[in-house]
Amino acid sequence: MSIVFFETTPSVLAKDLRSEPRKALCVAAVVAPRSAAGAIQGTTANISVHGLDLISDTDLRPGTRCEVAFSLPIGGQMRPVQVQACVVRSTPGADSFSLGLVFFGMPQRTKELLESFVWS
Repeated sequence: MSIVFFETTPSVLAKDLRSEPRKALCVAAVVAPRSAAGAIQGTTANISVHGLDLISDTDLRPGTRCEVAFSLPIGGQMRPVQVQACVVRSTPGADSFSLGLVFFGMPQRTKELLESFVWS
């Protein structure tokens, strides 16, 4: 996986994105943190056009920039998505962590795929 990191701005992180429409999504995801040598595995819980909730055995600190790879079920096919993200929340659970990630610097085609899934 080739990883290219984009800079984000505080305005993107300051905006409350939880009020956006979200859709349940339970698929495997791979998260490659910029600050760590290896990728971590997780499962998506829900997604919006601008972010997702990820369940993982590994905690990531808020502010961690990463690339997230997962697939969206659109039109009967699994469509691969790779997007830059920043961890904005980490909530410990009994056996895992719920990580809130906000997307940034995404290409228009990726945004269109996310919109197609969330708004369908």
